[in-house]
Amino acid sequence: MLSDEVQWVLRNARLHAADPALRSAAGFAQGAGRAAPVHRAQVGRWENGGVEVTRALVRRYESVLELPEGQLLAAVDFFARSRHPVRPAAALPPRTDPDVDATLALLERALGDERMSGLDWDRLSDSLGRMPHVLVRTSDWERLFRRLLQELGLGLQLDYAQRAEALARLAGHPRSGAVVARLAAEVVARPDAQFYNDTLSLLQFTRDPEALSVLFDQLRAPTNASSLRACLIVLTTLVRGARLEPETRLEAIRLAVQHLRDPDQPYLVHRGAANLVRTLGPAGSHRVAAVLTAEDRRVAASIIRDGRAITSQAIREAHQRIRAVLEAGEGRAAAGEPVLGGLLQTALGETNEEDRSNALCILMLSPQASIIGTVHASAFADAMARGDHVAAHESATVLTWMGQLEDLDLFERVALSPATPPTVAMEAGYVVGNVVEPPGRRRDEREASFARRVAEVIATGAGDPHAELLRGLVYVLGMRRRRDLLTALADALPEPGPDPRAMPEIARGVLGWWLAVPEHLHPER
Repeated sequence: MLSDEVQWVLRNARLHAADPALRSAAGFAQGAGRAAPVHRAQVGRWENGGVEVTRALVRRYESVLELPEGQLLAAVDFFARSRHPVRPAAALPPRTDPDVDATLALLERALGDERMSGLDWDRLSDSLGRMPHVLVRTSDWERLFRRLLQELGLGLQLDYAQRAEALARLAGHPRSGAVVARLAAEVVARPDAQFYNDTLSLLQFTRDPEALSVLFDQLRAPTNASSLRACLIVLTTLVRGARLEPETRLEAIRLAVQHLRDPDQPYLVHRGAANLVRTLGPAGSHRVAAVLTAEDRRVAASIIRDGRAITSQAIREAHQRIRAVLEAGEGRAAAGEPVLGGLLQTALGETNEEDRSNALCILMLSPQASIIGTVHASAFADAMARGDHVAAHESATVLTWMGQLEDLDLFERVALSPATPPTVAMEAGYVVGNVVEPPGRRRDEREASFARRVAEVIATGAGDPHAELLRGLVYVLGMRRRRDLLTALADALPEPGPDPRAMPEIARGVLGWWLAVPEHLHPER
């Protein structure tokens, strides 16, 4: 299966244990009073392929190391998901059959108004996934997806990872495909949606025949840049495993190149379109790259040819900085691990966004997360100083997963500056929104500044770039549960107008999404 990756998850967790006494095989073998002692040689067999890795073994590591339940299991699931996208149950399921009564109780909670933890969703989705003939009404599947999509948009760290995996499992259930396709078609039709990618991503986890149809409709006539970008990300993943008819493949390439050559589309759309062309190749892809190079679209051409947007030297330098910090601290033993190197290569250098997201989620759950975040904050600042917005985008993609509290002032400045390109400012907003900041005067000032900038964008902005910027700025207020500021912004909007693409109408939908979230869906920080 994924033996090397799973063994790395266990070994990496032990080598970075919060308690130094547990970092050695001998110390860990004693169990710290939370598991039965074993011989130290047993730890070597667990971590080097001497025995089968089971769910119970991974849970032993979580217990002995006092990690949140499911943290290491979530990393295992994401490794497995990158190999097999359509999978309705856990990669390492329990050895016993699902408890029907317990599953029914969880299902009733999820369909009601009780709070659900990430672990609750993990258990419910795994149990349903191991019941292929489970009787769940179509309306209830839809309610599950709608609730979990809302919660995913609010989740961070392990809360996010467990919900993302649960959504993928539910989408992969043999009875849910039609609901997934209908939800995706519904969200991409809305120019005022807060999120597109979360819902559209469900299409890659289902074998329902309508999935490709929804994506091609969006590729032909995109609602806006955000929906088009989400479509390109998911379509790139889907076409890797789908056997397309020659005419369909040619149409996809033609439309992707059309979006690539559109100067009004932002970099993130160009990146997604280039990834799709690369995936649909190789026939003719080098010819497309040559044409794009001649048109001074060198970044898109680099993605098509090499699968990366920044130079291999820049990627190597980032690797070296991360490794140097690891070797200088407590991570010396783990710094040279091949699995870690592969994750970093995918996370830092791969432009295919689904592969990259899986790697970034695993790294987010790893002990190396803070180091990676600090290194990329420095790289982001350097890129902005020299005006290299492509490099800034690439670092910001990493930082939306692993931004650090000490770098908030930097990202606030970038997000709020009118001189920042709107899509870069949008990503900086997402970084700020994903960092948990303790209460205090500085936090209040920061949030008030974001609210003022939102009002300015609503009043003066126009077009897709400013709509994307608006989503990033409002995200900060929504994730920090500033209902007072969101309400004030919504109350200040003019009367509804006839143009759904006008900035006040986009703002009405975006602000309304956050204001409509029930209290019990907010995860406990």
